[in-house]
Amino acid sequence: MTVHRPIFLTACRTLLLPLVVVNLAIVLSGCDKSILSNNTAQNEVIIADTADVESTIAANDQTVSIAHMAKITDTSLTTASQNTVSLSGYQNLSFGQIITPELLVDQGLTKESNDNTQCYYVSNPKLTYIDKEYGERASVLYQIIDDKVALIVIQDPTTSFYIDINVGDSVDEVMTSHNNNLVYEVDKYDQSGNYYHLIHDISDKRATTNSTNQASTVNDLPLKIKYNIVGGKKIINTASDVDIELDKWTPSQLAQLQGNVETIEIGIPAAIRLTEGCS
Repeated sequence: MTVHRPIFLTACRTLLLPLVVVNLAIVLSGCDKSILSNNTAQNEVIIADTADVESTIAANDQTVSIAHMAKITDTSLTTASQNTVSLSGYQNLSFGQIITPELLVDQGLTKESNDNTQCYYVSNPKLTYIDKEYGERASVLYQIIDDKVALIVIQDPTTSFYIDINVGDSVDEVMTSHNNNLVYEVDKYDQSGNYYHLIHDISDKRATTNSTNQASTVNDLPLKIKYNIVGGKKIINTASDVDIELDKWTPSQLAQLQGNVETIEIGIPAAIRLTEGCS
């Protein structure tokens, strides 16, 4: 027996099928969009996290790099200051520092042979050079007055000075470095002027060409520099017949200057003014 379905059922089925397919497509499309949206968000988070991590790593690398460079700079500065006679002193001794017998032993410094306990010199026997006239000499001398570092004397041409003047340099270089702001004095024991001194007051505010760290005092001590010159001739100053003060140089007097640096002294005024050292 053949059963015939009602026509309206067939028609309904025919109409509903496309609707189901369309709705299913919409649902699936929504799911895809939701999944795509979620994946995009997750990807953005991952990318953001990655960027943060990379930024943090870069920042850390930069911090490490800066710290490393600072360490190198500090080391370089420390090394430079130890090997250069400066406003702070030289090696491990500074102006005004109290000197004890134990400290001398610890630093490997030896005392000059004399009986003067109030004023004497010490040096490092490992730091020497050969002078053509005197033979082996100490490169640097420390003058100790009342148990404190009062003066440092540079004798070796290879020892660095913070103003970029070395033993052996010409008097013209000295004058240029200090813009002619030096006092001229003939040596007490050589009135011919072959030996004379050029003295610079570090507290003077006028610029020193090759000095970038001028200071008026160190450890509350005023400091001066004395360049001992050899190979000159006496320059007559009509005012005093001997000395030429700051800013009193005439072109004629400057033209008469000659000679070279024999030694460099830096220290407190009382030590600079001593004409016979500790003798």
